[in-house]
Amino acid sequence: MRHLLPAAVALSALVSCAAHAKDDLLEALAQKGVISLEEYERLKAQRKSDLVASTDDGFRLSTADGTASMQLGTLQQLDVASYQSDQTDLADGSELRRSRLSLSGTFLKDWQYRFEHEFSGTTGVTDAYLAYAALKPFTITVGQFKQPFGMEALAADKNIPFMERSLPFAFVTTRAPGLMLGSSGPNWSANGGVFGEPVGNAQAGDEGYGLVARASYAPLLSGGRLIHLGFAGVLRYPTAESSSNTAGARSSTVRFRSKPESNVLAQRLVDTGEIRGVDSLRIEGIELAVQQGALSLQAEGHFVQVQRETGSTLNFNGWCAQIAFTLTGEARPYKVDKGVFDGIRPAHNFGRDGWGAFDLAARMSAIDLSSDAVNGGLERNASIALNWTLNPQLRISANVVRVLRVEGGASHADEPTIYQVRMQLAL
Repeated sequence: MRHLLPAAVALSALVSCAAHAKDDLLEALAQKGVISLEEYERLKAQRKSDLVASTDDGFRLSTADGTASMQLGTLQQLDVASYQSDQTDLADGSELRRSRLSLSGTFLKDWQYRFEHEFSGTTGVTDAYLAYAALKPFTITVGQFKQPFGMEALAADKNIPFMERSLPFAFVTTRAPGLMLGSSGPNWSANGGVFGEPVGNAQAGDEGYGLVARASYAPLLSGGRLIHLGFAGVLRYPTAESSSNTAGARSSTVRFRSKPESNVLAQRLVDTGEIRGVDSLRIEGIELAVQQGALSLQAEGHFVQVQRETGSTLNFNGWCAQIAFTLTGEARPYKVDKGVFDGIRPAHNFGRDGWGAFDLAARMSAIDLSSDAVNGGLERNASIALNWTLNPQLRISANVVRVLRVEGGASHADEPTIYQVRMQLAL
């Protein structure tokens, strides 16, 4: 692995130099009259199939005319965490949080593809999809990919300000196989589709499915200023239990639980346990984000209704609010077509040019998993984060998470303080 990056850089430089040399040579020959204008244009047209290499964001090969491309990428995240608790002896430790390899690109201009495999933790395919973008302004995506729900959930794992997503992320089924139709404009995006169960999930009965949709709108988007509004909804019928053999019945099981914004820890402090006899569930999400240059604010709320065959409807909810500030002045990029924040790109990379980018973030989050006879517990956390982005590929993060309150459930009043550090390589 250590020899891969230098080799990629060398190959990129070699291909780029060769491409520029050909362009300069053809132009010089045409100017001196060695070749005619018609010959120059014909040779220049043949150059469209030449390969151009780039290492700006991973290792990328593309044809000169942009009709096809291929990008190799990897995401490696190493975490170390320590837990301080007066009630329970929680085990400190380390883990390779994510270890992924990806292949993505385009072909025939209008087709996009991506394949990504996770080698750490729960191993398996994360992304495997194909998208068709010729039906402007619509894009059709099919395969295994992220469902359109939640500003924080849709942001790339390498780009979020904190090491882990907030407590309400427990309600989100991130990736699943499905078919989605999407569109976007200068200040809005809209996506909706139908999705099955995530690839690799064991299915004892009829596979579950759900309808998911999200829309984002930025009424202000100019001069480093942003106001973002978003709404998303899910209607899902979970996978039926094998024992459900009553005609027309679809008895299913669902479960919501959350770690305290630290993945090294094995325990969940809030957990509904298995909720049986579920007919369907609805999830609604609202989003608000504001940005002024290097300062950004973001908030989300999730509201869940679990419809049961017998018994009352269960209601769960969660929310989060965060503020982030880039000490070195860079603004967090906003991707309009997806309605999410992208990762910070330092104005001066670490090395001879400077020290990279530093940003601070603070967050409050809460989740309530108690309703009716289900005593999953309520948790509320406060977190702070310091990130050092050395360059677009390397980042070091330090987080402190204080569990302010745990009420109900098996971990009642267990309120640890968490110290954790991450080293990240993203190509």
